[in-house]
This record gives sequence, C-alpha cells and structure tokens, in this order.
Amino acid sequence: MICAFTAPTRASQVVAFSKYYEAGLVEAELVPQGTIAERLRAAGAGIPAFYTPTAVGTELAAGRETRVFNGREYLLEHALPVDYAFIRAHRADGFGNLQFRRSQRNFNPVMAMAARTTIVEIEEDILPVGAIDPDQVHTSGVFVHRLVRIPPPPDAWWPIPGKAAVES
Repeated sequence: MICAFTAPTRASQVVAFSKYYEAGLVEAELVPQGTIAERLRAAGAGIPAFYTPTAVGTELAAGRETRVFNGREYLLEHALPVDYAFIRAHRADGFGNLQFRRSQRNFNPVMAMAARTTIVEIEEDILPVGAIDPDQVHTSGVFVHRLVRIPPPPDAWWPIPGKAAVES
C-alpha cells in the first residue's frame, strides 16, 4: 500500500490496514502527500520519474537514489500509474468531461489522469456533450472510461438543507 499516512483519525479507532501490516500480510510505502500527487500527475503526463527535495535526509529516503542539482540534494521518485481510479464528480457530460466541487479537485483530476481505467460517480444527471463550458472542464473526458449516476437519496432518509422534514 502506498500512502501518505497509516494512522486512524482517532486513537481509539483500529484501521483494518494496521492489522494486515502488523501481521506481515501487507507492505506499506509511506510517501509525503504532495509527492503522491506529483507521482500520479507524472504518470498521467507520461513522465517516468522526477527529482524532489521532499523527504531528503529522512528515513523515507534511506537507500534511495539522490542527486545534487545546484548544490541541493534531491530524491528520485518514480511515477505512480494506477490500474483503476474510482472518483466522484459534481457534473459530467456524455463525453466524460468533468466538473468537481470543493475537495473533489484535490486528488480526482490526477487520479483520473494516472489511471488505466477511470470510473466516475456523478452527482447530477449526465449532461449532453458540450453542455459544460470548455473553460469550466476540470478533467477532460479523454481520461474517463465509465460514468455512473448516483441515485438521489430516498425521501426522509437524509435531511435536505432548506427542505422541511416530512412528518408521518
């Protein structure tokens, strides 16, 4: 597993990964979060590797290739292509052009680029091709392979902002 952190969000929680790791069933590679994003972006752009100063001099760099440029040491990082990306988008058109909202823009665009197959959950109805202004497309449909419309929640299961609760 390649990850930026392995700890649970609360000390009282037990993460399934921790059990597998401690039992020796899974290996982990700890990578700074920005480096993961850049490794994904590099894979999507066809760049096989790059150098970064992040993690130089830490135990994350132990035994890894480094190189000095202009008097500063850099660590070699390899691109991180992935087989599948399961992402969520706010809107999509029939070609697969995507628009994201809020934190969806953090990792979803680079995951879509890095994946061999990208499957996208869509919050709204899939729009006709061309309905999204090209200047508002966050990820091109050339990186998208499947679109899945998320069905609306059943009535009265979740509160909807601005809508009064239905009494029975």
